[in-house]
Formats: sequence, structure tokens, C-alpha cells
Amino acid sequence: MGSAEDNLRQVRLEKLKKIKALGIDPYPVKFVKEQSCSQAKEMEGEKVSVAGRLRGLRGHGGLLFADLVDESGKIQLFFSKKDIGEEKFKLLELLDLGDFIGATGTVFKTQAGELTVKVADFSILTKTLLPLPEKWHGLTDMEIRLRQRYLDLIMNPETRELFVKKAKFWQAVRNFLTKKGFIEVETPVLEEIPGGADAMPFITHHNALDTDFYLRISLELHLKRLIVGGFEKVFEIGRVFRNEGIDAEHLQDYTLLEFYWAYADYNDLMKLVEEFYKYLVQETTGGTETTYEGNKINWSGDWPKFDYSDLFEKMTGLNPVKASLEELRQKADDLKLKPEKNTAKGRLIDLIYKKAVRPTLIQPCFLINSPVVISPLAKRHTQNPELTQRLHPVAGGVELGNGFSELNDPLDQRSRFEEQQKLRDAGDQEAQMIDEDFITALEYGMPPTAGFGMSERLFAFLMDKPARECVFFPPMRPEK
Repeated sequence: MGSAEDNLRQVRLEKLKKIKALGIDPYPVKFVKEQSCSQAKEMEGEKVSVAGRLRGLRGHGGLLFADLVDESGKIQLFFSKKDIGEEKFKLLELLDLGDFIGATGTVFKTQAGELTVKVADFSILTKTLLPLPEKWHGLTDMEIRLRQRYLDLIMNPETRELFVKKAKFWQAVRNFLTKKGFIEVETPVLEEIPGGADAMPFITHHNALDTDFYLRISLELHLKRLIVGGFEKVFEIGRVFRNEGIDAEHLQDYTLLEFYWAYADYNDLMKLVEEFYKYLVQETTGGTETTYEGNKINWSGDWPKFDYSDLFEKMTGLNPVKASLEELRQKADDLKLKPEKNTAKGRLIDLIYKKAVRPTLIQPCFLINSPVVISPLAKRHTQNPELTQRLHPVAGGVELGNGFSELNDPLDQRSRFEEQQKLRDAGDQEAQMIDEDFITALEYGMPPTAGFGMSERLFAFLMDKPARECVFFPPMRPEK
């Protein structure tokens, strides 16, 4: 702490001693709060009991006004020496901005027209030792806002509102899927073999079992096991962990939704997902239009479908399935992507797609029929075995989900896992491992199934904010 802050803290410590010397507990166990600040404003002429943080103190002589703030908003308090007595009024001198108090009294309207609580009695609930920032102005230093999120939440109502919207977003997810007949389940966070995505996992050690486990990178393979076991509509909202870089769209641990729907395919999925996303946008934002990086996104209307290979060829001049490794590498070099020398064909296709294709898709649409080489868990397309029945909802140049007709052929699945293992052995640390138990589950039989996943990236997209600003406490580099 700086010397100025040390001095302010010392002043508050002295006030704390004086409060205790008066026989008052500055940190009592409880206060009976009967109304929120916003509720009290609707009760003119009635007695109320409110509590919150002091955010303003002003007055002179035997009168004092204060601003009391709680989760619902703000209300003015009016203290009069005549009403509360000289001893209690003198206690106000030991209060500071930021302290928590509880107050009882009657709501009245001042001459200025402001609804105010005329305090009959009050209690100190928490004596604070550090002062709130005097000139916050939104605190433009995002690093400080994220490190000390509690201060951001105290000083910036718009930050609190962001997370209220996020709660509405996830509640809307649950409401929609539940109404469609899906049941919510939980699957393990610790896995012997991470699967369901191309990502580098975190590793931890289980002391009781004396075994290393991976933190899951996806929810997919355990949820599919539940479909094998007889469930037909399941979903999970859970944390996943990926040991990868930080940017505006990616975090190392985040919330993911996945759902699986037996006896459906990716055509059924597209109809459901379009309805799902329109519902989420409406419930979260109250409308059908949002803005992302300067682009107005209109979620209403029918979403077009674009074939992955056709669009890839249109934007790059190369067919992703037919192009040779050398042609793809040259295109990657032309786009200044700088892939490593041993980068496999599937990874090259994905790199080029993200640079030259995806940014062109601004309005909501579906990108469908991805090549098998980049879709190790998706069912092959019935008309072209080099493609898969896979879909991505895309808007603003950003992938906002991933779904497909699930691969349920255990022999095909083993073959694709083996191809992934070869890539891993060649140095691709994000390639998937062979999960023998999952293959065994498929050998017992999984019905035709459609699966879909989307993360809290969709919420960040709707808010037009970087992903890490949309979580309370994102991972941060330790301060030196």
C-alpha cells in the first residue's frame, strides 16, 4: 500500500477502536433487513428497515444526509439529532464511505422530491478499513478491474448488470432445453483420458488413487456414454479446462453447454439450434438485434446454410478435401499464418478457414459439412464420405457453437482415433487420444444421435465484450 492509503487506513483503525470502546460490535452477526432500497422507495409514509453500503455523507449541524446502496439500487437516508438523540448522532462521526449500516425509519419525500428514509435508529454492520476509490470514472484500467473485481462491482453498476444478464442467459438455456424434454446431468471433471475436442489439457494428481488425471476439455464422451446407457435427451452445463493461450474469445477455464439428442440428425439440430439461439438472444437482451465489433447482427429471419468446402474454395481457390498438403501449406504462407513444418492437413485447413473464410460470415448462418479430417467425432456425410454431417452456427465472423450427427460406428471411431494418435505422436499436443472405454461403449451400441455444444463465448458475443470481461474472476498472471 502507498503511504496515503496507509494513513487513511490508520484513521479508520482509530475509529474502529473508538466504536469498540463504546461497547458496540462493529461486525454484528445479523441485521433484520425487511426491504431493499428499491422496495423502500415504493413505501412512502410507511416504516422500513433497510441495509447496505454508505456511498455518500453530507450535512451540517444536527442534520445529515447519506446515500445507502444495496443490490437493488440507492435510497437517501436523513439523520436528525433531534430524532435519534445526541449520543447516536455523534456515532455518525465514526462512519466512513464504504461502511455497511442498517437503518429503520419512515419513508418521506423531501422538498426536492426525493424519497428518503427519516432514520429513527441505525446500526453499524461492517466498519471498513480501506477507502473506496475517490475518482473511479469507470476505472479504465481493465487489469485492475479484473484483479479487484469486487471494487469494479461496487463502483460500476453496469458491471453488476452484465452478470445479472449472464445469469438470465444460463437460466434461459436451462428453461429452453427442459421444456424440450432434455434432463440436466453431471459428468466427471477428472478424466483418465481427455476427449471430445482438440485442446491441450491440464494435468493433476489424485493422491488417494496415486494416479494422474486430466481436467476435462469437453463434456462430450461421457454424455454419449449416457445415450448408450438409455437416456435419449441429456444436457450438461459445466466447467471445462483448456491449457491454451488467452485472447478475446478464449479462456483456460470456462462454462460449456453440451446436449445430446437420440434419434435425431444434424438437420433436426439446425432447426432446434436456430430456435434456441433466437430464444436466448430475446431472453438475454430483450430484442432480436445485437452489435458485435461495429456490425449489427440480426438474429431474426431464416438463417442461411453454407457448405464448408464450397465457401472455402470460393474464398481461397482451394477445395479443402482435394487440395494437396503442399497447396495448403503455400496458401497458409500466403496468408502469413506461419504454420510449423510438421503441421498436418487438418490443422492447415482449420488455420486457413479461420483466417480467410470465417471472417466473411457476419449475419447468423450455419456452416455445414466439414471435412472428416477436421471432424474426428462426427458422422460421415451420406453423399460424400470425405465430409461429415457437422454444423457451426456463425455470426460476426465468430464460431458460436458446434454440432453434428454423432459418429456411432465403433470401427470408424477407432480408425479416426488412431489417425489422431498418429498426429499426437508426431507432436500435435492438441490431437485427441484413443479412449478405449468409449469405443467399448460404442460397441454396445449407441442409437443415431445428434449432439451440440456452445460455450459462454455466445454470451460474450451478445454483450460485445472480450470473454475474460464476462467472467467474475478470469485467470490472471500473478502480480510481481
